[in-house]
Order: sequence, then structure tokens, then C-alpha cells
Amino acid sequence: MITEHASFPYPDPLQPEELDMLQRVFDVACVEAGIQKKSRQAEGLAATLLQLFQSGIHNEQDLEAALKKVDFI
Repeated sequence: MITEHASFPYPDPLQPEELDMLQRVFDVACVEAGIQKKSRQAEGLAATLLQLFQSGIHNEQDLEAALKKVDFI
């Protein structure tokens, strides 16, 4: 489960537009990395994406670039 990968200390609830953007980034990253969306790799990708967002990376292109540097084996 995703809870194995991350904790979520983000103090404010995510806004709908933030969720939409995170979903787009997740979808693109899954396609580019050849990751099935309902896999453990996808859970790790999602957890990493949320951690990047929580760390202050809120730009869609910056998130995509950061995810390209991560190996989701």
C-alpha cells in the first residue's frame, strides 16, 4: 500500500486543481516509465510525487523532471 512508502505531513488539504495536476504528472510518468497504474511501482511513484509536492515543487514541469530522475524498479 502507499502508506508503506510515505507519510503525509502536508498541513493543508490539496485543492482540486492541485489534485488534477498531480494526476496528470502521475499519468505521464506511468506511461513514460512503462508502469502499470495498479502496481507497487505505481504506489512508489505516487508516494514520491506527493513527497516532491510537499517539499515545495508545485510546478508541473518541475515535478515531471524530478520524477524522471527516480528509478521505479
